[in-house]
Amino acid sequence: MQPPWRSTSREAGDRYVAGRLQLLDGGRLRLEGPAPGGPGETAELVLRAGPQEPERRFALSPAREGTVEALVDLWELRPASGAGVTWSVHLSFGPDGGERVVVARASTQVAAPVELPGEGAVYRVRAHATKHGELRIDAKLLARYAQVREVWVRGDSLEVRGALPPERGAEIALVARLRGGDRELRAPAMAEADGFRGALALGALAQGGDGTWDLFLDPGAGGEPLRLGAHLDDMPDRRRTTVLPRRRVGERELQPYFTVDNNLSVRADARGQPPRRPPSALGERTAAQEAARRAKLLAAEAVQAVGRRIVRLAAGRPRARKAGSRGDRPKVYILLLHAYGVGGTIRTVFNLAGRLAGSYDVELVSLVRRRESPVLPLPEGVALTVLDDRTAPAPSGLRGRAAKLLRKAPSMLIHPEDYGFRSCSLWTDLKLARWLRTLPPGVLISTRPGLNVVAPDLAPPWVALLAQEHMNFLSHRARLRARIRRQYPKLDALAVLTQDDLRDYRELLSSAPTRVVQIPNALPRLGGARASLDARLVVAAGRLTPQKGFDLLIRAWKPVAEAHPDWKLRIFGGGAEAAALRELILEQELYNHVFLMGTTDRLQDELAKASIFVLSSRYEGFGMVLLEAMSRGLPVVSFDCPRGPSEIVSDRVDGTLVRTGDVGGLGRALLELIEDPGRRRRYGAAALEKARLYEMSNLGPKWDALLEDIAGTGGAGRAAGRR
Repeated sequence: MQPPWRSTSREAGDRYVAGRLQLLDGGRLRLEGPAPGGPGETAELVLRAGPQEPERRFALSPAREGTVEALVDLWELRPASGAGVTWSVHLSFGPDGGERVVVARASTQVAAPVELPGEGAVYRVRAHATKHGELRIDAKLLARYAQVREVWVRGDSLEVRGALPPERGAEIALVARLRGGDRELRAPAMAEADGFRGALALGALAQGGDGTWDLFLDPGAGGEPLRLGAHLDDMPDRRRTTVLPRRRVGERELQPYFTVDNNLSVRADARGQPPRRPPSALGERTAAQEAARRAKLLAAEAVQAVGRRIVRLAAGRPRARKAGSRGDRPKVYILLLHAYGVGGTIRTVFNLAGRLAGSYDVELVSLVRRRESPVLPLPEGVALTVLDDRTAPAPSGLRGRAAKLLRKAPSMLIHPEDYGFRSCSLWTDLKLARWLRTLPPGVLISTRPGLNVVAPDLAPPWVALLAQEHMNFLSHRARLRARIRRQYPKLDALAVLTQDDLRDYRELLSSAPTRVVQIPNALPRLGGARASLDARLVVAAGRLTPQKGFDLLIRAWKPVAEAHPDWKLRIFGGGAEAAALRELILEQELYNHVFLMGTTDRLQDELAKASIFVLSSRYEGFGMVLLEAMSRGLPVVSFDCPRGPSEIVSDRVDGTLVRTGDVGGLGRALLELIEDPGRRRRYGAAALEKARLYEMSNLGPKWDALLEDIAGTGGAGRAAGRR
């Protein structure tokens, strides 16, 4: 278990590692972490922001077993002077007990807007980690505002719909003020039953020259104009999640956008922006591009064939190092590409590692490291080793120069058609090869094809090899499938996720002694609340790649937005197709309804806010995110893609399965659940029961039996094949 104290500070002294941050109802921030010190030792959370602000203190109280929590009232973080303040966070042990700086994971970031009653103003609280990991909480007072609900760019007009403030006159107007100047443009607005609507001519804004226009609502009756903003919802970072259309008017391009304070502005620029990739090109290649890709791949494979021999020679002959196991417990190594991210493979592998740590000495091994701390909490009793640490200072001398040079060279071990290829280098190869060559007796679990095909040629014969397949066989590209056919017969065992993959891999390995078993991914213990199913919100999650089919989902949402404009779609995840998906959202005029939310390490909390989960993948390995959604009590709508969804979702019982690629069918299935709250609740209750079948308590015994079966072999059955 990672200790509650660790020496990672740039200066002398230890730092306290916070477990997680969470926003609670009632304007509170919850910070949870491991219980500090020894039995009976007490501590306080202390926030400081310089001599102008009195320090704030909050008591720590027991939370879950072995952890403590502090509940920070966001009201108490308001700046006493000025418009903003940044709080540093410490743990204090009393007058003589000293202090520790509180640090958090690099991905930690939560934000909340808080309204000041009677003042019509807001202040925004944002908790985040600095580049050195130290926790900071920013509190910034924002101008009085009028709430924006929708923004439309239609023709040469910018239209705004929003909520009216309580104090208003008979005549209201939209106002644009040129930032840094004294120019102002006004246009009448119209009061509606539930708010206001108004429009500004983009041509008039373009005539103001290059610059930024800030937008206001004049409520009339002599009141001060209010800034137009979108602060008071649970999606405070509109600048990141919302994209609005740009228009060229005359010599200038105009781009409405939300600022860092979530206020609405318009940027006018004569230079404009470079053209973006058209949405129709999402994930597509021309015939010439595909031919060039294949030629490049064949050349890379030829070079790799030679490179693998050189790396193998450089790694030397197999030689066992000391195992370092605790007591007589068998050793299990789990090899990951990158243990510091938030992907589905990482979540399920961490879950498995935690289960195995009860019986084995488990060590997670991350091939590369690009963050200071893992995004996900390390399971108790599990060690973490890094082979290529890119956060550490470069080695000195000749070794440092060699590392710098080899990191620029492409990998010779990881297959070019494995999606982890670009994350690796020749330096990574050498670190991996030398580590594999010196493994003591035990079991090595590799977790992706690029690693699965490398291990048999480099691991010593006294190590049992167990490979995991998190994607279905047919989804792998042709040249990678060919290498799988050559290398997988050298494995001791292969674990797959679905019945269809069990059939395919058993046929592939029918003449090999490799044992093939099916063990679905187990559902991690997520904690958190169950979805109420009352919110007008649908959630999707996954990498922004063509595989996940978010381009199909965005098109399917068009009729949903037309029929129910108050329902929104949030897509969580990051990836290479983000820009193209944003352009597609603009093309479909869904920028008020569909939002790309970026990555999150608290997906369970975001799922609990929703009423429906949707999966639009063209193919899957299993569909773990379906189970995570169902564990929140969410009904699901999913393409019946290969493979996984049909083995998880019972059509018309706990969700709806739609023929893969049927955009119209996906939209109709979403509308059916949106318009039938009773069906939504029946499916959600059934989904919750289905998810319980995939808990580790039910699937763990399968892993126990498999490891017990192969752990004693030491890989002897495969020894000849690895030479």
